[in-house]
Amino acid sequence: MSDELWNDLQYMDLGRDDPELFIPHTTYAGVLARNRLSLIGRTLNPREQDLRRVIFYLPHHWGVATRVHGRILADSYVQFLFQSEVDLFMVLRRGPWVFGNWFVALQRWEDFPEMDFLTSIDLWVQIRGIPLPYVSEASVTYIAKTLGEVVYLDFNEETSKQIDFIRVKIGIGITDRLRFFRKVRFESGEGAMIGFEYENLKKICTNCSRFNHDSAHCPYFVPPVDLDDILEVPAAQVFKVGEGSNIFSFRDEKPSSQSSELSTSSLISQPPRPTNPAPNLEEFLTAHPLRTSFSSSSDFLGASLKVKNDSREKDKVNYDDGECSKRRKGKQVQSETERNTRPRWRAWFITIDGCCFSLSYI
Repeated sequence: MSDELWNDLQYMDLGRDDPELFIPHTTYAGVLARNRLSLIGRTLNPREQDLRRVIFYLPHHWGVATRVHGRILADSYVQFLFQSEVDLFMVLRRGPWVFGNWFVALQRWEDFPEMDFLTSIDLWVQIRGIPLPYVSEASVTYIAKTLGEVVYLDFNEETSKQIDFIRVKIGIGITDRLRFFRKVRFESGEGAMIGFEYENLKKICTNCSRFNHDSAHCPYFVPPVDLDDILEVPAAQVFKVGEGSNIFSFRDEKPSSQSSELSTSSLISQPPRPTNPAPNLEEFLTAHPLRTSFSSSSDFLGASLKVKNDSREKDKVNYDDGECSKRRKGKQVQSETERNTRPRWRAWFITIDGCCFSLSYI
């Protein structure tokens, strides 16, 4: 059922094919006249500038709160409706305006705005550092054009009383990067460093020098490179066949005599190993005495051999033909208890420097 309903909605025209509704000019003629006496504002940093607070604060800051009505148009656009054109020109003349330490661009209403509508803001710039022989309206205008469109030049060669700096109102794009210094070279050969100071500039992105965002949200941010995190890996050298590799020792930093040719074609002979001294049994017995003591190693060996011979003579038995070797003629097999009570031999095996010695006793 749901699929059939979705197909029905998909093929519905929903009023697109209905005839157009004609609206006469008289219905909106008054609105056009009303909008012509208004300013359109654009917050340059919407993250930090709340639109509701903007339309409430700026009219009070202008001193015309009772004669201006503000309303929100879109995400970052507001409109201020004035009752008189005098108040409107006063606001534009005293601009630019700041809210929350960030600029608010203002421009008069246009019935059919162009593509560049509200894409720039007029800022007063103080140009400093021009050498005295080159201070003129033409030279100041020539320098100011490198920043943007020159709106107004507050300088006159005959009436200006100070030339420490020259004020120029310049239309700067809201996405342009601000320039604070500029090297200049005059045709005479003299050079100078010109400085630019922007009035009412409160905050700026410290990364890209733009005034429509802060450094925490800079889209042009490039993370700094920490040189300590970069490992300096030496490049491996390629050697030809038969060419020495010139290996350096890390201890004395001197080239080694080894070469790639020796390491691949022939083996390096090893130094001879020292011979082990012959074992001394007497010294071992002196250092590790046994429970049964002997006067010397010869007495110990003779005693052990004598015990072995006596045991062999005692255990040697002659058997007749057909008689089992496990049972003596005329005698019974010893019981398990008697067999366990027989004396047993114990033997020790001692290895000294690769030589094995056998020590046995009852």
